[in-house]
Amino acid sequence: MRRLVIELKNHPRRSLSVMSGERMDAAIRKHAPYLRGLEPVQVFVQEYDPRLSTRFRYTPAPQLLELLRRELRELRQHSAA
Repeated sequence: MRRLVIELKNHPRRSLSVMSGERMDAAIRKHAPYLRGLEPVQVFVQEYDPRLSTRFRYTPAPQLLELLRRELRELRQHSAA
């Protein structure tokens, strides 16, 4: 099971499930309109790992953060036009 955890500035974090076979970048693009007006600070990939005491491993995903920021910029530009 994989989820994307998005930390936002001055807002609670959001998480979204990545469907089986779905690419993470496609999930970010699909979810970006719901984050319009918010400022993402960090994106993590959350993966289940039974060996860990917390059961989940969080891996930073700077490339997905940059993609999300780019998508939000484009949404802002399209809504301003």
